[in-house]
Amino acid sequence: MASGLPLRHPAQGFNASQQLIKSDRGGMLTMSDDNVMMKQIVGTHAPDGREIDVKPLLHLVEDILKRATLQIDTSLTAHAELEDTTHQVNFVSMIDALSYTIDRISCEIAYKALGGTDAHATTVSLCNLLPSYSWEAKLVLTMAAFALNYGEFWLLAQIYSSNELAKSMAILKQLPSIIEQSGPLKARFDALNNLIKVMMDVTRCVVEFKDLPTSYISQEVPALSTAMTHIPTAVYWTMRSVVACATQITAITTMGHEFSISTTDVWELSTLAYKLTNILEHLRKQLAACYEYIDEKRNVETFQMLKNLCETIHIDNMKVLKALDLC
Repeated sequence: MASGLPLRHPAQGFNASQQLIKSDRGGMLTMSDDNVMMKQIVGTHAPDGREIDVKPLLHLVEDILKRATLQIDTSLTAHAELEDTTHQVNFVSMIDALSYTIDRISCEIAYKALGGTDAHATTVSLCNLLPSYSWEAKLVLTMAAFALNYGEFWLLAQIYSSNELAKSMAILKQLPSIIEQSGPLKARFDALNNLIKVMMDVTRCVVEFKDLPTSYISQEVPALSTAMTHIPTAVYWTMRSVVACATQITAITTMGHEFSISTTDVWELSTLAYKLTNILEHLRKQLAACYEYIDEKRNVETFQMLKNLCETIHIDNMKVLKALDLC
């Protein structure tokens, strides 16, 4: 992956990373016209109708990001074992079909981070890589690309002290000096972890809308219609948060011990987390309303079925009793 990136002097890497962090600040604070911004994002969306079950991939991403968490005291929190889906035929074929796309996204994020590209422009660039995918697929694929890089970063951090290969790779990424500064950097990593958690929550919520039973609810229902209107915004800000997180990690690994500890950077990550939390709360309210609507439809359907059964003459009552038992 790294071989496709331009070589640059360390000072250039420092300046580029600083430039990206500054440009991200400006982009987030000065872009006031959300309608114009979202019109640009929606303009990249040209789905071709393909259906992708992203839940197995999402589960894998969630497992990676849960484990890729810095523990200052070097202890690891126990996590539930990942369900063994990696050898299932459907899962393997899905990963095989999507791995190229995930790698392209990962390279795009890394390249833009090193080049100091504006955060919004990078997010638009990612959307342009994924025009034919549904909104939830764009989001899960981008999260997978982020998990690939972020997971590699923390895998090396966790094992480099006991693995010679990992140690050599960690030195190239300046990880030893970063770990030595883990105390002063704790606030930054806490902000990163908090933002990543909200990103995952939003992603799960967006995917959950896709799983609503179409036999009971359609986009004509106000709650679902409202949610569908806001999902592109949720996807955009989550993808933009991916860019922000990747920017921080790139800046840290590029600058190493020269990386300055800024409360402004922590504030920016926290601001994104706050924005995503508000989006998440709105989507969850709409999702709850959708489930309430579905329950009402099912109750009406069940009542009508029982009514029809009771109005029908039966030789025995077993059919009615079985129906009552299912209620």
